[in-house]
Amino acid sequence: MKALSLIVFAAFFLSILSGKACPPDEETGEPVAAPDQPTEDQPTEVGQNESETNARSLPYFLVVGGGYSPGGNQVSLEKNVLYFRRVLGELGLLEAPRHLLFADGRDKGRDLQFMDPAFEVPELNRALAELLGSTKGIANQYRSNGLAPNGPSSLVEIDKWFDATGSKLKQDDRLMIYFTGHGGRGDKKTPENTTAYLWNNQKVKMKDFTKRLDKLPVETPVVLVMVQCYSGGYANLIFKDGDPKKGMADHPRAGFFATVHDRVAAGCTPDIREENYQEYSTNFWEALCGKTRLGAAIQKPDFDGDGHTSYAEAHAHVILTSATIDVPVKTSDAFLRRYSRTQPPKDKNASKSDDPGEWLKPEDDFAKVFERANPIERAVLEGLSAKLALHDQNRAKAARDLMKKLDDQRKKLADQKKKPDGDRNRIKGKLASEIRKRWPEAGNPYHPRARELFKPEISKQVMDLLKREGEWEKYLNAKQVSSRLEKKRFELDRRKVKCMRFLRTLDNVVLEANLPLIADEKTLARHEALRALENETLRAGDPGT
Repeated sequence: MKALSLIVFAAFFLSILSGKACPPDEETGEPVAAPDQPTEDQPTEVGQNESETNARSLPYFLVVGGGYSPGGNQVSLEKNVLYFRRVLGELGLLEAPRHLLFADGRDKGRDLQFMDPAFEVPELNRALAELLGSTKGIANQYRSNGLAPNGPSSLVEIDKWFDATGSKLKQDDRLMIYFTGHGGRGDKKTPENTTAYLWNNQKVKMKDFTKRLDKLPVETPVVLVMVQCYSGGYANLIFKDGDPKKGMADHPRAGFFATVHDRVAAGCTPDIREENYQEYSTNFWEALCGKTRLGAAIQKPDFDGDGHTSYAEAHAHVILTSATIDVPVKTSDAFLRRYSRTQPPKDKNASKSDDPGEWLKPEDDFAKVFERANPIERAVLEGLSAKLALHDQNRAKAARDLMKKLDDQRKKLADQKKKPDGDRNRIKGKLASEIRKRWPEAGNPYHPRARELFKPEISKQVMDLLKREGEWEKYLNAKQVSSRLEKKRFELDRRKVKCMRFLRTLDNVVLEANLPLIADEKTLARHEALRALENETLRAGDPGT
């Protein structure tokens, strides 16, 4: 009984003191605890244990992932790495040299957060957490990651890889970098200089990571896939020092990112049930390999009809099929927003055309804009138009009008939510006050007598007090009503995001169409080279394919 009381007290203590991880916004899953035991990633040095032919035909992979601490290292991040390995297997790339840096590496400490269906939170613990502390993370448990990575996700280990392997890559080599972790905002002065978080609360900003990419041979192409919050800031790594004002970097780079630089991304969760996972790379990898993370076959997108699925087509597949709050970004988006315009410049000398009518605008007749789109963009515009029921010729205006309508609906739901939220807060204050009045020690979970509340005879008294006059049931009902309204708001958010994706794609078409009217030949050539890299495929075979 003594041991049991200590365990129960610990659960109460954690429920009050548990910190907030980034994200996850909701923790509603009940996963199993046992981790998969994958094949160990082997350290890769250029020239070690590989033939010259193999080095030329197989790309290199650097995978960095995990959270910044155990509380931010959700099991879904581990599962993303495991899914990526399965994708490589489907594509015949398991023999490709790869290097994994994840969380605390091979340390035996419990670095990974998960939820176990066998772990039941007693009613009293949840009630006290609701009223006196926080339910955030109350059902979470921790174990060591099962990935057998090459090292922890740290700046030191990243630099080791760039010095030992990255710097020795050759022109015929290809490199893919996959980051599956958390991210942070840029500051007010440099909002696009966003952050990727590493283990032990280390972080690397976009501009600092760009300097590390500069260590690679200038002729080696690099493709990045990054899924963290605010990841779109990293699209600027195509520029010198990550600064669009300094022009294009000499190195060939392309990247695909979960969302724009000023929005959070969907994805991380302690839920081990992969059928619940909704995040960028889930849809991106399934497009490239033709199988979902659950093993179901899907039709690989081939919007341009060339018989292959390119990175750009996988990115478009995400935009079309993802049911998240993400607004995905690719590097050519950043390029076009730096070098092109959606409106003619006021200075006529800045344009190659004296006729403003040659300039394409987002508000132009949709058929006119659609005609200028490439096959991938056409698929996105058609698909999102159907999902959003957009039929007007000025579809930019139609999409903005729909966003306004959705915002108005969200505001109404927010107003409806005020009553159940108010009821819940009122009841919470009343019940919390009654608990502290009768058991003052409950106000401090460190108090030596606080755990007495969990003794059977006292715990019954506590719950009897809470349920008197039906107050506890009223509290739970108000919470449920509030939760339902919040879910409806989230559904509206997801529909609004589809509008944002549509408008961004529309802008991309317009910017690309207008680029020749304002850019010099060198800039046009760089754009073509960037688009070519984005349109490559992930497969074994000829270099550069």
